[in-house]
Amino acid sequence: MKNYLLLTLAILMGFTSTSLAEAKIGTVDMKTVFEKYWRTKEAESKMSEIRAGVKRELDDRNEARKTLEAEITKLNEQLKQPELSAKKKEETSGDREKKIGQWQAMMKDLQAYQQEKEKSVQDQTLRIRNGIVDEIKKVVDDIVKSENYDLVLDTSGNSINNVPVVMFAKSSYDFTKAVIDRLNADRKSAAAADDKKPEKKDK
Repeated sequence: MKNYLLLTLAILMGFTSTSLAEAKIGTVDMKTVFEKYWRTKEAESKMSEIRAGVKRELDDRNEARKTLEAEITKLNEQLKQPELSAKKKEETSGDREKKIGQWQAMMKDLQAYQQEKEKSVQDQTLRIRNGIVDEIKKVVDDIVKSENYDLVLDTSGNSINNVPVVMFAKSSYDFTKAVIDRLNADRKSAAAADDKKPEKKDK
């Protein structure tokens, strides 16, 4: 299995078996890096606030919908009353049709709002995630260049059969901690930069 993996890597990377044996190989657990990067946690907190805000707005709109539905139900009950005069019945029926129209417009707006917000949250989440991945890849690239790695593998990845792509690698190959430490080293400088930003004055 080990020889098969080395041969496969040699073919993919264009190495001969001799040069592959002499190559400096490194491994990184990208899943762990992503989870332990402070910007990831900050982004998750930000997106949780955004999703909570969308949920509150949806809850408010659904409450308004339920109130309108209750009013329509009440009007339907009134129309069933046999003692209702013809004039009153006509007025009540008009009110009901008006509220049904309002309900239909409300449902259309609610559906459009929900779809719009879901797409907006998904797009924003993807954009933030891609930005974080780019930052991680830059640090990995910097370490690769400074340490002269010839080949770096992600040990967190699975194949199409849902088995680890990297079945085994020596622990000495792993430089996950170095990536995490370097990524989190800028946390204090980032916080200091935020503190130095001038406060926005109310106009």
